[in-house]
Amino acid sequence: MRRIDQPGDLKRYYQDQGVVDTYMQRRTGQPLNGILHRGQVRFLNRVLASRRPRVVLEIACGPGRLTAEMRGVQLGVAVDASPAMLESAKHRLNGSTSRWTFLRTDAFVLPFRSEAFDVVYTLRFLRHFQAADRQRLYGEIRRVLRPGALLILDALNRDVSLPYRLRHGVEKYHIYDALYRQREIEAELQTAGFRVAETEGILKHASLQRSLNRFRRLRMGRLAALLIGVLEHFPSRQPSTWMIVGEKI
Repeated sequence: MRRIDQPGDLKRYYQDQGVVDTYMQRRTGQPLNGILHRGQVRFLNRVLASRRPRVVLEIACGPGRLTAEMRGVQLGVAVDASPAMLESAKHRLNGSTSRWTFLRTDAFVLPFRSEAFDVVYTLRFLRHFQAADRQRLYGEIRRVLRPGALLILDALNRDVSLPYRLRHGVEKYHIYDALYRQREIEAELQTAGFRVAETEGILKHASLQRSLNRFRRLRMGRLAALLIGVLEHFPSRQPSTWMIVGEKI
């Protein structure tokens, strides 16, 4: 399979029903992915609680992995290009007290007026595009954010992710990921018109945590999750993933 890194190809990939049906299991089912998911949820909810935004936009909401766990959102708009993903997200939020509207749209041409949102967050999305397309997306996101509003995103640490991928075969990674050193993602955001206000690492000891994740194969998933979670309390300068808050300049 060739690498998927073009907007049209990515859109078609995430519209595949098989991808939709297995998405939540792949992102939260294993102990390691579950720790990452919960860390992202905690980070997002903490930032939202401190900021108290009136209107929030989630781009590429998928099946509502994050949407369903956001707290204190007064008015939320969740967008995705995949109808099947949106239907899954709506089902997951059934009965939620949060005020979310779901909309199928292209993130490159957001159907909103300028300066409409207080916060935009998007995970596992921007990093799938090549540099020129990322800058197009940043520009559109910046357009719909109010002055001083926030963009929250994730970024993969090249010094952690690349050696792992090389050892296990880069051909296994069909979806393109931009990999960064911290100063590189900060420079990219600065160029796009955002000041980095906060950065937090998740999966702080990825090599050891991946080894512990193998315990699940011995039906010791709970122990693996416990140990992986304990390691998150120990600081590290080289986490696998950064959560980043950028403020519109």
